[in-house]
Amino acid sequence: MPYPRRDPLPVRVRSVADVTPHMREITLTGPDLPRLRIRPGAHLVVRLPQARRVYSVWRHSPREASLTLRVLLHDAGGPGCVWAREIAVGDRVTVEQPRSKITLDETAAFHLFVGDETGAVPLLAMRRGATSPVLGVFEAAGPQDEVPGFPGLSALPWVHRGGASAVASRVLLRAVQELSLPAGRGAAYVAGESDTCRLIQRHLVEQRGMSRRAVHLQPQWSPGRPGFGAGTD
Repeated sequence: MPYPRRDPLPVRVRSVADVTPHMREITLTGPDLPRLRIRPGAHLVVRLPQARRVYSVWRHSPREASLTLRVLLHDAGGPGCVWAREIAVGDRVTVEQPRSKITLDETAAFHLFVGDETGAVPLLAMRRGATSPVLGVFEAAGPQDEVPGFPGLSALPWVHRGGASAVASRVLLRAVQELSLPAGRGAAYVAGESDTCRLIQRHLVEQRGMSRRAVHLQPQWSPGRPGFGAGTD
């Protein structure tokens, strides 16, 4: 039977690896993990001693009884970043039942994925399961922070904001404005900083004619609000 939403799941850390200079991949293992039903793009709460933090699920393997998170490490990090930096193989962790805010629309003629470094984690996990044509664009501070995807899938393009703000990002907005969208009723999935998500949504609805219901938002973070949304600390 599935767990109620907030029931704690005890797990251990199986491996830790850095996928970019500012992103750490943490694989958890535990006897309850094979029973979970996790859709691509899901996230879960990690219970820390001082706080609760929400992270996107990168991969779930029932056969291996494992679940992998990708966590962005901020220079001025809070409890979540401290935890991710100090975590070690064998450490005990308590997580909550995964949940989903956005999922793939299997009826869409095409899938559009748009997000920053934090949004790329759930969106690339979703892209792995897409069967209709896929396009999109991601934003990172620089090439070193581009989030690698799954092997065997063609990469989606990245743009770099450099020293520009990731809040209400005009860099990502311009990149979306320059995209040529296919014909047909598509679905858009937008994840990342909350103001940027709303800017992209407004463009797709008001200037591209997409239905508001076809533009699925997952705000991952917002300045000054630790633990906000469905992404990193």
